[in-house]
Amino acid sequence: MIRKGENISAKEVEDVLFAHPKIADVAVIGLPDPALGERACAVIAPAEPADPPTLQELSDYCRAEGLMTQKIPEQLEIVDVLPRNPAGKVLKHELQRAYAPA
Repeated sequence: MIRKGENISAKEVEDVLFAHPKIADVAVIGLPDPALGERACAVIAPAEPADPPTLQELSDYCRAEGLMTQKIPEQLEIVDVLPRNPAGKVLKHELQRAYAPA
């Protein structure tokens, strides 16, 4: 992702979020943003579907884990399962297509 001209590693953000107890699976994608270039969107499969984390919970968690503010996701999408190819890799292009602004 490139946010305000700065490269941000989706993997770094995913690693922090994956350690959150309410998250079973996560992918972080960049979505177009007219002011920022791209904004970070966390797409998660919650550990407990009836009790998914909120965006505020994830933001607070990321800050507590030392993630720089510009790397914290600004959008949260909740799914049952992340789309994957036969090799098990998350299909981020499908997520970007699904959650990009119209």
